[in-house]
Amino acid sequence: MEIVFEARKLANYIGGLDTFETLYVESEFCYQHIGALFVDITLQAGLNYQSVVKPRVQRVLLNYPEADTVLKFRDAIEAWGLETIIKWRNSIKINRLERLISFALANEINTCADFKIFLMNANNREEFQKLNGVGPKTVDYTLKLLNFDTVAVDRHIYAFVEMADVKPEGYAFTKKVVEFAADFLQISRSSMDYSIWKYMSNAERSLDKNTSQLELAL
Repeated sequence: MEIVFEARKLANYIGGLDTFETLYVESEFCYQHIGALFVDITLQAGLNYQSVVKPRVQRVLLNYPEADTVLKFRDAIEAWGLETIIKWRNSIKINRLERLISFALANEINTCADFKIFLMNANNREEFQKLNGVGPKTVDYTLKLLNFDTVAVDRHIYAFVEMADVKPEGYAFTKKVVEFAADFLQISRSSMDYSIWKYMSNAERSLDKNTSQLELAL
């Protein structure tokens, strides 16, 4: 009952925000290039998506269109080197991506469709989460990229629910509150996730701009 109460509070808060815009996620979007998908999954945590992650995902899509399966992506890595393919030298992310490829091969995952079917099973999602560097947020983020209707709780969502006077009590609790709030507002959970992310990102940019202007004035 507490989750339902907090979800209603969050839905009411959103309904009272004049600047909150509901942005609908295209339901037909789904990665078809597993090399690009793996780069997105691996790099997204802790990095700026627009300036760091997105350009590297696009680089894979544009320069290595044939590497759309795990086997072909592995062949491209053997030919060119992962650092060259994604223009990245940090060993932590490189090793994480290599482990993800090994995990896929060990579980007979070769395409995005294979990965989506694999993740439909709750036990498989638990196995995926056992990978070093893969937590519940990464699992949900991956599900979103494969067109599952879910919420991936990140710092933006945590901050937003606190603004609504909803105390975040861990990942699972916060996720359920946001998902139920989406149900109350009759929008998809993925659209709720994206709308909150966009709202908070815009607020951050506005704050950065105002801070910069203040510094110049001083």
